[in-house]
Amino acid sequence: MTSRERVLEHVTKNPGITFRKLAQELEMGIGNLQYHLRHLEREKKIVAKKLGGRKYIFPADFSESYKPLIIAISNESQRKILILLAEDEKNQHELAEKLNLTPSTINYHMERLEALGLVRKIKHGKNVIYQPNYDKDVLIRIIREYKPKIWDRLADKLIDLTLTFRGEKYD
Repeated sequence: MTSRERVLEHVTKNPGITFRKLAQELEMGIGNLQYHLRHLEREKKIVAKKLGGRKYIFPADFSESYKPLIIAISNESQRKILILLAEDEKNQHELAEKLNLTPSTINYHMERLEALGLVRKIKHGKNVIYQPNYDKDVLIRIIREYKPKIWDRLADKLIDLTLTFRGEKYD
């Protein structure tokens, strides 16, 4: 298998992978990877989307509507925010409290999620309410299908939480 075929195969198996992570996982030099990605883009086999200083790489035939969710769930804080918003709309204070993050950190992530079109910001006087702008079933399906390691961690945390409420331990 050629280096270019390895790159394409890895991007296909890991849609939305960042440039740096791709280089790391393939153990490929930056210049070499850039060369192959440039050719794959010219051949219309992959597409890259830049956001916040990061480059996310997708197979060319990957669903356009899934790209924002894939990008968002690659960040743990944004993934947690999306999961909380799937339950119900929340304000900045509620999110900060539940996630044990500062309001400024929540604000940073909310701006990114707004830029991706995944949340709506609604002002009620001085209070700002964030509403989900995505289908929560699609979010769950994307986590399960494209980020199975995340799905496993979420399942483990759910088991731990359930057993904690029962006073048991999970090994």
